Amino acid sequence: MAAETTKPSNVTAGPTAELGPVAAMFRSLRYRDFAFFWTGNFLSNIGTWMQNLALGWLVLELTNSPFWLGLNGFLGTAPSLVFSLPGGAIADRLNRRTLMIITQTIMMLLALILAILTSFRIARIQEILIIGFLTGLASALNNPAYQAIVPDLVKPEDLTNAVALNSAQFNMSRTIGPTLAGLTLGSLGAAGCFYLNTVSFLPLIIALLAIRVPTHSASQGESVWGAMLDGVRYVGRNRVLLLLLSVPATLSLLGLPFVVLMPVFARDLVKVGPSGLGYLMAGAGFGAVASALTLASQAHLQPRRQFILGCAATFSLGLILLATVSSFWWSFLLLVVLGGTMVGTLSLTNSTLQATAPPEYRGRIMSMYNLAVIGISPVGSLQAGAVAEALGVRTALALGGGVCLAYFLVLLAMRPGARLAIRE
Repeated sequence: MAAETTKPSNVTAGPTAELGPVAAMFRSLRYRDFAFFWTGNFLSNIGTWMQNLALGWLVLELTNSPFWLGLNGFLGTAPSLVFSLPGGAIADRLNRRTLMIITQTIMMLLALILAILTSFRIARIQEILIIGFLTGLASALNNPAYQAIVPDLVKPEDLTNAVALNSAQFNMSRTIGPTLAGLTLGSLGAAGCFYLNTVSFLPLIIALLAIRVPTHSASQGESVWGAMLDGVRYVGRNRVLLLLLSVPATLSLLGLPFVVLMPVFARDLVKVGPSGLGYLMAGAGFGAVASALTLASQAHLQPRRQFILGCAATFSLGLILLATVSSFWWSFLLLVVLGGTMVGTLSLTNSTLQATAPPEYRGRIMSMYNLAVIGISPVGSLQAGAVAEALGVRTALALGGGVCLAYFLVLLAMRPGARLAIRE
């Protein structure tokens, strides 16, 4: 099985203790390779969010149907439900940097094809759905390698900071990308957004070519299926890992789907239009970025069971309260809380899993994390929509938050025998 043979040593600054509070917040960027990786991902994610918004607009123009919008979103995330685990096995067998270069190049070419089809006005809904599915498939294979490569770029004591900074860049790009897409749509159309997304892949691909990743010895003679089952058996024997993975899985199924209900919540309950919805979602984005930067500023934070489950329980309580309000400002403040506690829960869980996982299993364990966060989300969206259709949006929000809160309080009351602390 894989065994780590070298450690990150590309630090360009002194010890954390010598840094000021702002410098300490961004201390993982002292590592040359992580700084390249972080910057490339940030620019690439801006392009991805631009394409997501423009693609939704294009689908709506072509079909004028919410159903096709939902189907396009489902096909873009459904591959994670099926291919996350094989992707983790592949990430543990192949060079993770090489795997990321391949998947990022495939997604860049798919964005280019979409841009060309749209430019010549020959894009049909069928081609869009196929491209969306193939992009989701490449992303499902890319994500475990993306998660597993981070501990190769920083020292163990800076891992929580690196994961938090990754979360910060993702949420900052989620704020910047749609804003730029709105401006680009008005001047260059959807094709312009797709071309810009194509270009945005280049910084990440160049960064991947430039960074130095520690070598790992690949497993010999074991099939991808066998490696995947071995990873599942390993997690099944580890109670701490099972409990950790159950936290994002529960949120993805019952809590995080609140996002798909926000248009109806904004229009029918808060009585605001599209611009009001944008401000509400900006509140969630603000909370997410603030939470990520706060985590990044905590030197040598060692996530424990109480930290993770406390964030998750606060998120659940916020969701229940959101179901009761009709005021714009109360909704905005609660969404700030939801965004912050969502990122807190996921970032702490992510960093704990990465630090706990042996290097030879890290890709497979992170593929299970991706399955819990991304793969389950299509099922969560379907259940949230069905409950809201039958019982109303308020009931759907309160029910999801209530079940989550009960589960996390039970976990908090348990004594798992070993605290959920990162491995030395």
